[in-house]
Amino acid sequence: MIDYRRLGVVSEKPHTVFEHEGKMVAEHVFTRDGFSDLYSILYQKRAPTHEVKVQPLQLSNFGFPHHPSEGEELLMRRHIKSPKLQIGGQLLESRKTLFFNDDCTVGIARPKTPSQEFFINGDADELYFVAEGAGTLQTIFGEIDFKEGDYLFVPKGVASRLQFKDPLYLFIVEGTKEFGIPREFRLAQGQLRLDAPFTHRDFRSPSRLLNLPDTENPAFIVKKHNRLSKHEYTEFPYRVIGWDGWCYPFAFSIHAYQPKTSSHHLPPTIHTVFAGRGFYMMNFVPRILDYAKNAIPCPYPHSSVDCDEILFYVKGEFTSRKGIGQYSISYHPCGIPHGPHPEKYEMSVGARETNELAVMVDTFAPLKMTKAAAAFEDDSYHYSWNTKEYL
Repeated sequence: MIDYRRLGVVSEKPHTVFEHEGKMVAEHVFTRDGFSDLYSILYQKRAPTHEVKVQPLQLSNFGFPHHPSEGEELLMRRHIKSPKLQIGGQLLESRKTLFFNDDCTVGIARPKTPSQEFFINGDADELYFVAEGAGTLQTIFGEIDFKEGDYLFVPKGVASRLQFKDPLYLFIVEGTKEFGIPREFRLAQGQLRLDAPFTHRDFRSPSRLLNLPDTENPAFIVKKHNRLSKHEYTEFPYRVIGWDGWCYPFAFSIHAYQPKTSSHHLPPTIHTVFAGRGFYMMNFVPRILDYAKNAIPCPYPHSSVDCDEILFYVKGEFTSRKGIGQYSISYHPCGIPHGPHPEKYEMSVGARETNELAVMVDTFAPLKMTKAAAAFEDDSYHYSWNTKEYL
């Protein structure tokens, strides 16, 4: 997804006989957009087609896959108190999708137990932001060690699972199409531009191949059309000896992001980090604030009439909001104006730097709220611009 990568052993030429340890291996071509976009080629001890059982799966938490909220949604600014989600279970058991449209979903998870099964998202690419915790992302392309502050990108159709010791706190975005590095950050040949907010060196692909014991044969849970199914094989189907190509999972630390600064306040688009069809992602990192005389560093009140906005507050002092805590999620829909609380707007004058850390998703199609989100909502948030008592 970033550039060409290679790991393990591959054949001299694709689509030719390739033997390893005296046996012919299977070539597994992993493509996107049919055969017209990025692809990788994996070399496996056998083809991944020997299923012996498939059955529908319904998780007990009703948070993933998502269920739309009931009744008519009023056009309101909303505050989701995500820390109210209890820690527990494996990733899919803990996962809650909060907002969705046809282009993307936004959710959270607080898993306590490492995943046993591998998960394949057949609907969308997935991006996990690790707000808390550390561990290893295991995929058919290999393993990536991760820590707090990392983004973990798993392409659509790639089997993966998270292994860790202490509970994780995850902010999760699904993108159904064209999710990844924004085109405006690339040269025509694919290289990242010199003025991009990151470099090729900042992205980490799998550092070692997945090497499960021969006795381990985990099942696979697949999501397609927002429904889950469970698939079992005679043996683990992805014993990969090598791969190469442009499509693979990767990690990127939010702390490696290079923020832009200005004499006067710039729109949030300068904080763009990823993009997909119908949405952009921004991250706000510690940085020097607007430095002109009498500049107002706080975001101005605005009416973005074509965008819904979601903001996940990770840590630090939040410049524009009162009553917001760590891991709060705000939702500001298009159609009504929004902006900073008045006290925050005035207090920002003269500030020289910020230590805030936050992740934002702007969508060009309206988002809908789920049943899971309704359980964590702060009903007083919409009116908090009109009261000094809101905490």
